[in-house]
Amino acid sequence: MAGISSNPNSPRQKMINLMYLVFIAMMALNVSSEVLDGFELVENSLSVSTENSTRRNKQVKANLDKAYEANAAKAGEWYNKGVDVKKQSDELFDYISELKLRIVQEADGKEGNVNDIKQKDNLEAASRVMLAPVVGEGKKLKERLGTYRENMSELVDDAEQKTMFQSLLNTDAPKKAGIMQSSWEIALFENMPLAAAITLLTKMQSDVRHVEGEVLSTLITNVDVDDYRVNQITAFVIPKSQIVTSGMPYEAELALAAIDSTKQPQYYLGETLLAGNRIVIPTSGVGDRSLSGRIVAEGQTYAYEAKYFVTESSATIAPTRMNFLYTSIDNDIEVAMPGVPSGSVRATVSSGKIEHKERNIWTITGLDADVSPNVTVTLWANVGGREISESKEFVVRRLPPPLPFLSYKDADGNVRKFTGGPIAKRYLVEAGGVLAAIDDGVLNVPHTVTGFTMTIVDGMGNYIPEVSNSGEFTQRQKDYIRNLARGKRFHIGQVKALDPAGKPVSVTYSMEIIVN
Repeated sequence: MAGISSNPNSPRQKMINLMYLVFIAMMALNVSSEVLDGFELVENSLSVSTENSTRRNKQVKANLDKAYEANAAKAGEWYNKGVDVKKQSDELFDYISELKLRIVQEADGKEGNVNDIKQKDNLEAASRVMLAPVVGEGKKLKERLGTYRENMSELVDDAEQKTMFQSLLNTDAPKKAGIMQSSWEIALFENMPLAAAITLLTKMQSDVRHVEGEVLSTLITNVDVDDYRVNQITAFVIPKSQIVTSGMPYEAELALAAIDSTKQPQYYLGETLLAGNRIVIPTSGVGDRSLSGRIVAEGQTYAYEAKYFVTESSATIAPTRMNFLYTSIDNDIEVAMPGVPSGSVRATVSSGKIEHKERNIWTITGLDADVSPNVTVTLWANVGGREISESKEFVVRRLPPPLPFLSYKDADGNVRKFTGGPIAKRYLVEAGGVLAAIDDGVLNVPHTVTGFTMTIVDGMGNYIPEVSNSGEFTQRQKDYIRNLARGKRFHIGQVKALDPAGKPVSVTYSMEIIVN
């Protein structure tokens, strides 16, 4: 009987085989359509983020190219490194794209399309491509990610950037359901649903573009490429003041906007060649004065002229916290005319609205960069029966996009802003929700968060979005955070916010949070 039972063609063995097939089918059915649709949502979000990063990186690379064209000796080293960074990033990105297509075609056939997957719940396609003996691509992908990570880390000096690269491109074997996997590639691709495997690879592509952008930005900072971000070169007269006290000299400096510090122009006052770019003209009496000349650089001549008024007073017009005026917020400027009481100074603007706030502080509102990219502020005062004025032009800028962050108090009671990376769970619970603000050391402009999406990873490695329609964590999001184990991570993205004027703004940045 034992021999009969073990016969592969016996009725008993056929029944066992049939039961095994039914069991496998039931396991496959456990991957619900809702979960697979969730992967598609995450995939789409990652694809949009990757496209944004790609466009930003192209712009940064274009600026690096312009720097090289303008001054090869100065920018050559950084330009060559940027070309290599772009080459390595594109090769790795394209390699991952090929893997995605191979996996989809393994499941859906030669006509398979990464953007229109049919067998989302297929559990074998990723394993065949990535884990097949000898020809499996998993180990190759791991090695290429590790090589790219180390090469990019060598191009930056900032320790936090290096740590971020290690985290984003980590290829250590992760723990899965509390069990250490034998390898990174097995943990990611063994029995992984097709939709999940493609989403994991898309995230790797997104991380590659993010790292590429960080390195290119570092390179362009090294070359000081800001000197080249102009579309014309203009000669400027920069006076200490346009109103000079009688008996004191008129002093000014001549300059070309965006001139490279490694190139020395020739400065002329009238037909006189100056020793440097400094003008000193003795004054006497009271009245209007003018000057003119030219600056010669790189074989090009740029004419300049300026007017000033000799009087008993001088004026100051300056923003209190920035070098530009911005839309959507109140812009405070400080004005003063020595010898003239602050209450006797009047101010006008060429666009928007200006109101007196207190003492010598005035507030400008209602600016629109699309209508008037520049605004002129003019001060007026009556000195000795004579109406005098002085003007200054400012560039009007739109507010830069805000950054999302969490706010909490550390052990010493100090308020901290958290923008991503490792964080203690208790600080996550205390944060209560997501905030957004522009805070670059110059501007500090809070925004109102109206919604965000938390993308979580369940015990099966599935990505599941949880949406909040406000700036606060929902109860489901809070429960998830409280149940997170050390080393677990999730993402916060698709943040929606309103600027101080109540206009919707797009928050393009997202946060990856790791429980420490």
